[in-house]
Amino acid sequence: MHVQLSAINAAHPAAPKGSAALRGLSLNISSGEHVAIIGPSGAGKTTLLHTLACALKPLTGELTVGTQQPWLLSTHDLQALRGTLFLAPQVPPLPPRQRVVTAVSAALLPQMSTWQALKNLFVASHAPAAHKALAAFDLVDKLFERVDRLSGGERQRVGLARCIASQAQLLLVDEPLSALDPMRAKQALATLTQAATERGATLVCSLHQVDAALAQFPRIIGLRGGELAFDLPAVQVTPAVLQALYGDALHELTAPLAVLDAPAVNPLPAVMHCR
Repeated sequence: MHVQLSAINAAHPAAPKGSAALRGLSLNISSGEHVAIIGPSGAGKTTLLHTLACALKPLTGELTVGTQQPWLLSTHDLQALRGTLFLAPQVPPLPPRQRVVTAVSAALLPQMSTWQALKNLFVASHAPAAHKALAAFDLVDKLFERVDRLSGGERQRVGLARCIASQAQLLLVDEPLSALDPMRAKQALATLTQAATERGATLVCSLHQVDAALAQFPRIIGLRGGELAFDLPAVQVTPAVLQALYGDALHELTAPLAVLDAPAVNPLPAVMHCR
């Protein structure tokens, strides 16, 4: 799915009036592209993903998703458009008492009728799809487990399994590696990119792990202060480019830059969110 932003200014609803997280941002992402968004904390990465997901209306500027301008659509048509994309926020809305199979099957809600959606809460009618998605993250044994009995890393992988279980043509993933050990992080990104490639979907992923972004994504977009710092092929993102993007904070990334090739360690306690 093709997406285009033209001179977008956007702010979080809770932000002070006049405070924009994105400032005059223009981007063109072709259908089927895999793009990583990097930049310091507060650069506007999450706001960009929420804007692309049609979850946050820009203050000014023009957004095109596919062939449509979301905020000119009727409510019904806007909901239909949202059903063709999938936003995986950093902290997933996985109900703690829900079974994993039900949580993953929720990715298919846009294709379900109201009756089917209600039935899915009680009967795992889409268990095969959930099983396949969980298998990609080595979580088949958790299919009928309760969410609140999973570790932070397992919850994060369940959230990512929802992403690939969906039938969306635009996958928007926000910081998917925060709770994963190095080996699981490599597996997760490889699985996401493979799933997107197989269905011809567009994948846009925000990452703090710069080395992972450079290794897995052919195109890197750097944001700083809500503005476009650079938009380059990964092979052109040099240490000097990164230094200009992160400034004095670059040294803090030195350890994570090599960690994905290190032996696995215990996952950090964290959670993530997936729609």
